[in-house]
Amino acid sequence: MASLIADLIGRTALVTGASRGIGRAIAVGLGRCGVDVIVNYHTNAEAADQTVAMISDGGGEAHAVQADVASKPDVDRLFDAVRERFGDHVDILVNNAGGPTDRHPLSTMPEEVWRRCLALNLDSAFFCTQAAWGLLPDGIGRVINLTSISARTGGGPEASPYAAAKGGLSNFTRACAKEFAPRGITVNAIAPGVIETDLHRYGTPPEEFRAVVDRIPLGYAGLPEDVVGTVLLLCAPEGRYLTGEIIEVNGGLLMS
Repeated sequence: MASLIADLIGRTALVTGASRGIGRAIAVGLGRCGVDVIVNYHTNAEAADQTVAMISDGGGEAHAVQADVASKPDVDRLFDAVRERFGDHVDILVNNAGGPTDRHPLSTMPEEVWRRCLALNLDSAFFCTQAAWGLLPDGIGRVINLTSISARTGGGPEASPYAAAKGGLSNFTRACAKEFAPRGITVNAIAPGVIETDLHRYGTPPEEFRAVVDRIPLGYAGLPEDVVGTVLLLCAPEGRYLTGEIIEVNGGLLMS
């Protein structure tokens, strides 16, 4: 780990959806390794400021920028802020923003729910990765997408848009890996399983959550911090030969 930390000092990163949960843990983890981080958030400025404070308290540098990354005009404005802070480069892009929207059975799924979920989880990664194309440095640039175990399993009840979007994000990751490879830039995805975040705490009935956790071979739900080590490996020189991979972080749930 000490080697990973030393190698990341002075790098720059944009982490979308970094005001809470997995995005916050990633932003804080990178910040503690000496990475200068832009903390993107959509609506919760107070939570984003808390993420910035956590990074600062750990000796890192961070700056919060509001943008709805499902909106291309907002992404353009976000990357104006990236250029203002970092100049014409950003070393690491973490496309973390996402999550399920309202649950509905397929037979009554409102079109706006379907489209918003795909925009939040898939369009956002497209807009940000496209905007970062000319800013990521050859040889050391890194793109990391946060997909989900739902991309493999089809997701939970009444969550077809989320599963579809995350499945698309996994294949978008592979497609981007091919396009970036000639430049020596790696593109990978991390697929968390059941992680203790607000998404599950408030969006999943307790009995349903418990039933899934009981199937995890390691016997417990993960924490947002359990995703961070994989991010650091992918960003460091030790991860330079990994690209186009979907790395499952789920306590063995896929085996159950």
